[in-house]
Amino acid sequence: MEPVDTLPSEILAQIFKSGTTLPSTRPGCLPCLVAYSSVSQRWRSAALEHPDLWTAIHVPFSMRNVVAWIALCLERSKSCLFDITLRLPEPMDMSVITNVMLLVVQHVSRLRCLVITADSFLSNPGEIFALLQNAQRARRLAVLELTFPDPNSNISMTIPHGGLLIHTPSLTSLRLHGVASPVPFVGLRSLDIQGLRTTHADFRDMVTASPLLTALILPKLRLMVDLKSKSLPPIEIPSLKILALSFSKPLPSNQFNPCHNLISLLSIPNLEYLELVGGMIPDLAKTFQDPSAFTKLRTLRLVGVAVVSRNPDVNNVLYLRALTTIEELQLIHSHAEYLLPTETISEKRPKVRSSRTRSISSRDDGARRMYYPHARPHQSPATVNPRDSPSSSEPIYPNLRSISLDTLPAVGALWLYRFVMETPQIEFVKLSPGAEKHLSTSLGMRADGTLQTLPFTPFLDPTENNPVDAGKLLRKRVRVQEIDTDGYIHWQSAVI
Repeated sequence: MEPVDTLPSEILAQIFKSGTTLPSTRPGCLPCLVAYSSVSQRWRSAALEHPDLWTAIHVPFSMRNVVAWIALCLERSKSCLFDITLRLPEPMDMSVITNVMLLVVQHVSRLRCLVITADSFLSNPGEIFALLQNAQRARRLAVLELTFPDPNSNISMTIPHGGLLIHTPSLTSLRLHGVASPVPFVGLRSLDIQGLRTTHADFRDMVTASPLLTALILPKLRLMVDLKSKSLPPIEIPSLKILALSFSKPLPSNQFNPCHNLISLLSIPNLEYLELVGGMIPDLAKTFQDPSAFTKLRTLRLVGVAVVSRNPDVNNVLYLRALTTIEELQLIHSHAEYLLPTETISEKRPKVRSSRTRSISSRDDGARRMYYPHARPHQSPATVNPRDSPSSSEPIYPNLRSISLDTLPAVGALWLYRFVMETPQIEFVKLSPGAEKHLSTSLGMRADGTLQTLPFTPFLDPTENNPVDAGKLLRKRVRVQEIDTDGYIHWQSAVI
């Protein structure tokens, strides 16, 4: 302890601050500043002398005197802006939540970030943040996140009349899941709305009022078309660089206002990142603008995407391949071999195995299929031909430099190895732990020198199939890293 005690209090404070930004994962654990202050008088002084240490407040509802602790944090951070996160416990004690929110109201002029989340369904989530009704002017609030699980929520963009926070001039980031907006859609740079259902006029007004909108995240979007409406003008968003979408089936209803398939009306020429999540992917050619318009698109992330549609009139493979400016491709539980077939796959139809191939999971077939939105199509993988790309002699993604893979079956790892070996411009590969393990333990060498997946059976001697550490071979060709980023839309299973 002596070397640490010799550090200046400013350095100690920086060390402490790295701990205060992380919420405790253990129930009943005291906040880290309490632990730091109890080590020595010097540590206690360093903690008390720096008010910015008390600005990242994660409300510890498991703490017996949680209200007193929040009051102390707010008092100690009096000269700074503060961020507060409430992860609502189950069951909830509304008296404690009310007292915490009333403390926040007293200091609302310093409030910079407010995050309220719940893990279980609430019949009336609005009553939680309604406690801010006496704090309508949060002039320094920059980030507002209200996340409540509600599979049937539909959020409109109608400007709230008599909203709770009517004056939020600094607000730039808004996330709404399962609850209507308490603030106007003005001046935003990042917008995340689950279950958006709005009109062309309201959406256009939001874009007009947020000229610097950079990120648009729309989980569980329903693409509905009003057949009675006239053609609508495009909505220009030149500032947009990030777009993340997952889709829900449109409800059979004329009782709701349709959202006019807003995505097809967006003009987003400067888009750099596109994320598509879930199995219910619509016809991309009708949903988006022409792929040639995405001249600055660099990253494509596909999560749980079947790629090949059951509708023979829909060919999303062609649309995705036409995004020729892609430099980074992220494939998370998606059928990569249909989007980017290797020469080995293209030349011959895969043989049907009589036994299962290896899987990281020991679950049965039914459990394994939950990772895929549809059964694997009963057809040969799409092949590269003159209709599929401008030139059959050119790679589908000529600028591709990095590829990320997360896969449950071993065949995904086999595809990745083949694709990287056949694509000289690939420089980086990012793998999930499951994909990494498959490359190391689930592949074997045929007599002709090509790789194959090892059969899944506990009674077969694996050495008879010439197992190969393909991960080691892959590292001789490219730089390999672990996948280090999550997407913008949380994904658990095939149902989005």
